[in-house]
Amino acid sequence: MTTKYTLEQRVVGPHLQMDITEERYNELAHAREVLSDALAFEQRYELLLGNFISMELAFTEICLRTIVEPQYRYPEIAETIRQANRHIVNILTAMRGYADQVRQDFKCVELKPRFSLIAKAELVKVFERSPDYRFMCELRNYVQHKATAIHGFEEAGAASNDPNGWVEMIKFYASKASLSADGDFKTRVLDEQPEKIDVRRCARQSVQEMGVAHLALRRAIAEHVVRARSAFESAIRDYEEGGAESVLGLCARRRVGDVSDDVPVLLDWDDVRLQLVEKNDRPPRLWPSHTHREPSTEKIVALREEAQHSQAEAAAAVFVPKERWRDYEGGLPMPEGLFHLYQLQVGRHPTHRLQPSNSADGQRQLTD
Repeated sequence: MTTKYTLEQRVVGPHLQMDITEERYNELAHAREVLSDALAFEQRYELLLGNFISMELAFTEICLRTIVEPQYRYPEIAETIRQANRHIVNILTAMRGYADQVRQDFKCVELKPRFSLIAKAELVKVFERSPDYRFMCELRNYVQHKATAIHGFEEAGAASNDPNGWVEMIKFYASKASLSADGDFKTRVLDEQPEKIDVRRCARQSVQEMGVAHLALRRAIAEHVVRARSAFESAIRDYEEGGAESVLGLCARRRVGDVSDDVPVLLDWDDVRLQLVEKNDRPPRLWPSHTHREPSTEKIVALREEAQHSQAEAAAAVFVPKERWRDYEGGLPMPEGLFHLYQLQVGRHPTHRLQPSNSADGQRQLTD
């Protein structure tokens, strides 16, 4: 007996049965697999972002309460550290879950190289370019097997002169000395970090870098996902044009009356994926965008290297913490005036230079 393939509704009562070919049935079955993987792919990233937002909201509330309702008793301090650890653990778990599970996606799609290899390559790029991501990966292993991530918190001096600096006035840190005492924590990863490691900052940078990787992976598979959705849209359109009054419960069926191999042909659930794609269309970057007046990251790095300064030396030259200079090289817009000051300090300003002053206080003066 020849197998029959149809488009029809899984409903009780009269409904249209439209014959389709085996090839179209297989196309729809494959499209279902692709769209299912695409939805899981986006939901996994949404889970990471959700934990990130929860962390930022919690840490910001702690900073606000520290100003408005300062508490100095040990129970309140211990509770603050407990909350911080809970949110960091959630971030670490979501990051690891994304990294592990994304390599299992889209096995049904024929790509060269395979999607698993593309995903692995993108995550390797993140690991190689981001010391903060390297630290968070190592911290995750430490938290899983040894101890908590947050060892304490303190006022962050970098935000003290910013009227909105209360958002980050508390720095939640991991102690480099405590982590070094664990023989399994990689020394080369710790060497890239200060003595008190700002875990909130590391989490921000890591999630942002993972966002860059996610968008690259989305682009890599986009053509196949679009084709899969088009297959569903075409089937629904053909069924409606065939005279169906409704597409409720529409499916592709291998044999009339046999529901074991039915392929649901619905788009409501894939609309959720499209909403996530539209919502998460850029990495979660909390810094403002550059304007034409601010120096590019490339200019900042090039000037520092030309001056043969370390990041710490460059920061000291313009009176900012090393971490803030590191942020400037990571993409945070540097104020135009600060860049001019650094140009003057290293003798690279295009129109002005500093020379020793003859005044009593010994200050250097600016000359044309």
